[in-house]
Amino acid sequence: MTGNFEYKKVCKLCGNTFVAQKSTTNYCSKNCASRGYKAEQKEKKRQADGDEIKERNRQNLLAQEYLSLSNAAALLGISRPTIYKIIANGELKTIRISERIVRIKKSDLEQLQTKTLAPIKHSVTETNKTIAEYITVEDALQQFKISLTWFYKKIKGKDIVPVMIKGKAHYSLLPLRKIFTKKQYAEIAEWYTVSEIVEKFGVRKEYVYEHSSNHKLPRKKQGREVLISKYHWDKSKGLDPAEKEDYYTVPQATEKYGIGRSHLYDLIRTHKIPKITRGRNVMIHRQTFDNLMKNRKNQ
Repeated sequence: MTGNFEYKKVCKLCGNTFVAQKSTTNYCSKNCASRGYKAEQKEKKRQADGDEIKERNRQNLLAQEYLSLSNAAALLGISRPTIYKIIANGELKTIRISERIVRIKKSDLEQLQTKTLAPIKHSVTETNKTIAEYITVEDALQQFKISLTWFYKKIKGKDIVPVMIKGKAHYSLLPLRKIFTKKQYAEIAEWYTVSEIVEKFGVRKEYVYEHSSNHKLPRKKQGREVLISKYHWDKSKGLDPAEKEDYYTVPQATEKYGIGRSHLYDLIRTHKIPKITRGRNVMIHRQTFDNLMKNRKNQ
């Protein structure tokens, strides 16, 4: 059963829910895919045009031997207050041209050892590619569904050093993913908690972990809670959405009519109630069983 999963996803363009055969599918139809592709290409062109202008400005600044504080900060990708702090700490020399004019020598700027992702020797395109691999603390808390205390507790002693991007601390995304989650399944919209599976299917926690591991079901950790893809769990148990409408699970039938499992199985055998088996689960035909219980109640 592994390797043939279907993915319940949300269309990137229209927002409709659909079932995809591949985890990389982002659109629900050819029409949405075509429109989405055009929008993506338009955005890429806009981004490329903006980067081209930035790169030309960067090259113009690099052609200057002496730079103003604003231009020096732009080349390093930091703010003016940050470069003032660097100067105040004695990490960067300045040249005073007049009472009101201060300049920084480009060669001094090139030798500056700063924790920034915009070194002046790298192009705008190279810098953007590197920046995409980093994330702010606020974004990390939202993406991994964790608290600030838990974030700092887990990265402590992991040798993960933040870097400054536009004056804000960023952390490398790859090691954070390894720490806070095994896999990201952004395309999956609905998840079971382990407790929900235990209650709904009448199984033990140990079975939930064993079954999800054996069948390689998508799962992730949200805080201290383990989540398992609802669609893939139901699929692995043979629970077709249409069947769920027409059949009871054993826990559903016993709960609805307040009877024990043994009594339920006796009724199934005695009255030949239609049933199907899905893995370890017995599915009982809903309408037939409802009619039986209604007739017994009226007797």
